[in-house]
Amino acid sequence: MKTIISFALIAMLLSATTAFAATTVDTTWSGGGSFGTTFTSGDDAHSSFSTNGALISGQFHATDYDDNPYTYSVDTTNTNVMSHVGNGWMEYRFTRDGSYSPMYGVAGQQSYTYIGSSGTGDFAWTTTSNYAALGNSEYGFQNNNQMQATGSHYDILHSISANINNGAGIAVHADGTTQISDMCDSASGATSYTFGKGCGCYTNAVANTVGSGSFNLFADADHQIVTDTGITVNGGSLTTYSDFTGGFHFNNFALTGN
Repeated sequence: MKTIISFALIAMLLSATTAFAATTVDTTWSGGGSFGTTFTSGDDAHSSFSTNGALISGQFHATDYDDNPYTYSVDTTNTNVMSHVGNGWMEYRFTRDGSYSPMYGVAGQQSYTYIGSSGTGDFAWTTTSNYAALGNSEYGFQNNNQMQATGSHYDILHSISANINNGAGIAVHADGTTQISDMCDSASGATSYTFGKGCGCYTNAVANTVGSGSFNLFADADHQIVTDTGITVNGGSLTTYSDFTGGFHFNNFALTGN
């Protein structure tokens, strides 16, 4: 496998009251075999991406802005990934480790994605965290089809969580072609999250499979889950599950929980 790794470190600039030091890492890969990378933004956030397959390619970009907005002692962190795999898998995880807890609750929010297929898999994603929240806002990065797979894709799993008991996700197992659009997720505080909802942009939460397989939308919340399709669960769990042989379409799987 041919692996190209480049690092760009932006020099620290100091003033009498504020320190500015952005650290940016750009990594690209192409070939066959395995690749993995991790990025730690001090005690504010950490992310990781790994992949293995007969054919893998992509890029991983991460920035620790070291900006300390409002002197809350939590920096802004961003990562974005664009990846392709043939006959293999990829896994992405971003965890928010820092929060200005007096106003925004505890940290620990997480975005997670896994795609595995004997055919092909594609992933395009960006995540940002700061003192207030973790957000996956794909508007302007890739508006549609952020998760795709062809062939026998034994797993497309994507989730957002505020903590271990509060979060939502989708899981697809299929033979054929699957495209999933998820414009925006967010998570903050002790329990609050959105999944597929517009966060400063329009809602675009669409799952489409041509072929056979299964689809599962799941959510858990201490207080309430509200879906865009009109379901309300007051404390507990929600599961929307389908087995299909001739295709599947869900035109809005967006929901909120707290």
